[in-house]
Amino acid sequence: MNVQSSIFWSLDDKGKITINQSKLTNFLSESGFSKSIMPDGNIIYLKEKGNIVSEVYDSDIIDFVSEHLKKIKKEDVLETFSKGVSTYLSPSKLKLLNTISLLNDRDKKNYSFFHFRNQSCQVGNGKIISTEYEMLKNKIWDRRIIQRDYTPLQRNDTSQFERFCFNISGKNEDRYLALKTIIGYLLHRYQDPKNTKAIILVDEKISFDGEANGGTGKTLLIKAIGKCREIIIMNGKGLKSKSWFKNQRIEHTTDLVFYDDVNKEFSLEELYSEITTGMVVEKKYKGELYIKPEDSPKLVISSNYVVKGTGGNTDARRRCDFEIANHYSGDLTPFDEFGNNFFDDWDSDEWNAFYTFMIKCVLEYFEHGLITAKPINLKMNGLIYSTNLEFFSFLETGIVELNKWECKKTVLALFIEQYPFYKNLSPHKFTKWMKIYAKSEGHVYEDKSSGGKYTFYLKTVKEVKDEK
Repeated sequence: MNVQSSIFWSLDDKGKITINQSKLTNFLSESGFSKSIMPDGNIIYLKEKGNIVSEVYDSDIIDFVSEHLKKIKKEDVLETFSKGVSTYLSPSKLKLLNTISLLNDRDKKNYSFFHFRNQSCQVGNGKIISTEYEMLKNKIWDRRIIQRDYTPLQRNDTSQFERFCFNISGKNEDRYLALKTIIGYLLHRYQDPKNTKAIILVDEKISFDGEANGGTGKTLLIKAIGKCREIIIMNGKGLKSKSWFKNQRIEHTTDLVFYDDVNKEFSLEELYSEITTGMVVEKKYKGELYIKPEDSPKLVISSNYVVKGTGGNTDARRRCDFEIANHYSGDLTPFDEFGNNFFDDWDSDEWNAFYTFMIKCVLEYFEHGLITAKPINLKMNGLIYSTNLEFFSFLETGIVELNKWECKKTVLALFIEQYPFYKNLSPHKFTKWMKIYAKSEGHVYEDKSSGGKYTFYLKTVKEVKDEK
């Protein structure tokens, strides 16, 4: 900026100072200030410095002008500016700033960025390219910058977090690879509207006595991703799906929304529209903001229970479940194993090893895609939660034969004989459970009545194919 552009006032013969509005606006524009109009019609103010764009408020602009006048020792101009600041920098006057398109700095399909204080790393095509910020081809939001320096370690050290991930994968290489692709998927700031999934983290071993077994590492896993990406954490237990303002903390730069610890009544169906058609954000006293699917944050859900859905292909297309091994618990925490608090107690070498691992997870995701780990107890636990443990145990005995007509009354009587406290169980409820069981196992349920006798039939897929 030349000296002339920084002078936005004039002095008359009597020494009276007058602020020139157009020159003040030009001074702000040349200093990097501008505005963008949000999809909801609201205006945000911006400050550009090189390739870094920050969202600012009118108070920041006032401070900038004040500091400039102090720096050039124009106390008399500062006094005039201060007296009329509500006029010079009113919302209507700030509308005179240049309007630029709202910055979208999300990743592209085949690469992802990690922005650190000392460098920017482009990850893709099996490699990492480090770049200085002034060499970036596109501008980025300042909030993308991780407030740490990054230096790749010369030796191939395994980070504590990497070992933690291996442990919660049950120390199984296939599941460990699946978890790394999940981490990579969540770190990749790119949404494919045709293949968007919610990541669901549940415990491999679930208690059915009403006690929630936490402490397995689900929340810690997502907090780690939060050291690289912008995350909003929602209290899953207090989630109100029909609340107008449940998404009000979500911003246009939010990368991930984490519904932490949803209860057993929660159903993924509540988020189907947000997964596939975009997200609506309503903030108090502001207009409605619609975020397109390709720009929407990715969704993660954790629960101590099986997360329900509608079942079938519609549900399967919208979810990727991962069962966290119960390596950690109240009796064994990461602190017990590693001797320090994750993140808070790490030195620079541990942080560098951590970021190297996270970058490698993105490379694993690019190479393999999002891998859904083979279920361990998901189907069984889901069936138990949809019916109950006694019903599941009853059927596991093989008392109901497949591909054979069974008498409903007889089977129900056998169940009550084995579990007398279900003596008031209605035939309707028992039939509902049987249908759930059939669907879970991939069988076809049929029933009929003849002469007052009600029978049912569990048909296997093989028999269905043979009939065709």
